[in-house]
Amino acid sequence: MSGEVQQDTLRIRLTGRGAVMGMLAVFALGLLVASWMGWPVLAGASFVIGSAAAVLYVRPGDLLMVSIVPPLLFGIALVVVKAATATGSVALSVAEGTAITMAEVAPWLFAGMVLTLVIAWARGLPGCFRELRQDLRDAGRPAAGRLATDRLPAARPPAARPAAGRPAADRPAADRPAADRGPDATVGPPLSPAAGDAPPPGP
Repeated sequence: MSGEVQQDTLRIRLTGRGAVMGMLAVFALGLLVASWMGWPVLAGASFVIGSAAAVLYVRPGDLLMVSIVPPLLFGIALVVVKAATATGSVALSVAEGTAITMAEVAPWLFAGMVLTLVIAWARGLPGCFRELRQDLRDAGRPAAGRLATDRLPAARPPAARPAAGRPAADRPAADRPAADRGPDATVGPPLSPAAGDAPPPGP
C-alpha cells in the first residue's frame, strides 16, 4: 500500500499547456533529426512517443484536449521544420517536403492516435465527455431563460386613477355630491344682480 502511494506521489502530472509544449518539442526534435539523417521513421516514432507520453502524464481534467491535438501539433511542427531547413524556393520546398513526410509517416500517425485514445480512455476520457456535455447544458440554460424573458410583453404603465376614486373631501366642490356640499358652497361663479335692482341698503 505504501509503495503504491509513493509511486503515485512521484508520478509526474502535467497541465494541459505543459503537455502541449512537450509534444511540440518532441515532434520538432524528431522531425529535425529525421530531416538531417534522411530517416523518416524517426519522425513517426517521435509522434507516437510524444502523444502517448503526453496523454499518460497529463492531469485527468485535460485528457480531452491532449487527446485530440497531436495531429495538429505535428502538422505545425512539420511546417516549421521544413521552412527552417528549406533550400531554394521556401514555399515550394515546404509544400513538397510536407506532402512527402506526411505520406511516409501516415501509418505512424494512425498507430499513435490509436494508442493515445486507448490510454486516454483507460485514464478516464469518458468522464471528460460527460463533464463537457454537462457544461454545455448548463451554459445553455441561462441563454434560454433570457430568450423567454425577452419574449414577454412589456409592462404597461399604471393608468391614472379616475376622479370618482378620490375621497369626497379631496374633490373639487363641483364634483362632490349635493349632500356633501356645505351651505356656503357654490358650484359656479356668483350671479351678478339683475339690471334695475336696487343695491342692498347700507348699514
